[in-house]
Amino acid sequence: MSRIVLALLCAFGLLASVAMPVAARAESYVAGDSIGMGVGMASQLPSVAAISIAIRGPKIIEQLRAVPAGSTVFLSLGTNDAVSNLVKGGADLDRLVAYAHEQRLKIYWIGPPCVLKPWDDSAKKLDESLRADLARTGITYVGMRAQALCDPAVRAKDGIHFTMTGYRMMWQLAAEAANIKPVVQSAPVHAGASHAGPPKKKRKKQHKKTVVPAANSGAAK
Repeated sequence: MSRIVLALLCAFGLLASVAMPVAARAESYVAGDSIGMGVGMASQLPSVAAISIAIRGPKIIEQLRAVPAGSTVFLSLGTNDAVSNLVKGGADLDRLVAYAHEQRLKIYWIGPPCVLKPWDDSAKKLDESLRADLARTGITYVGMRAQALCDPAVRAKDGIHFTMTGYRMMWQLAAEAANIKPVVQSAPVHAGASHAGPPKKKRKKQHKKTVVPAANSGAAK
């Protein structure tokens, strides 16, 4: 092999090694429960969120295995636990935190929001315990019990999920916690707002005008 070819190969190898970290730059994902699915749509980030995902059980770890190591994860989790009166994460939370550290995941935990249900007290207690327990783990906890998110105007009929306006509000809070600019910014929320958008204006019935020849030729208004 000539010295020129060898030099070119060495140079190519050096350039490839320099470029690799840029190509392998960590991405951001949304994970967690069905509320996370809505946040995923609002954020336009890749999402692995699914229905019936909870802190308890193996499903959340299995889900996070689809996320590359070193990624940033916006994790919506806790509502499916609150509905069954879980108010402490316990050993399942410890296992989840350990996995996140092992995989070098930067997690922004989107806490359980208020629910318009009798078991909202459980959601509130779980929110408080998660905030306290995660404060010592390096995971950033983002509470979602703001009064604006409890407004029925931004909630689905089941009192648990949200309209797209509500999901955009949740994403706005999560993005601000991560110090990033949201992909989709939420518009100011007014009473009665919903994902359906502003009501369509009724089209006024146009009366046919008699065309009278005239000197001016501008368009009719």
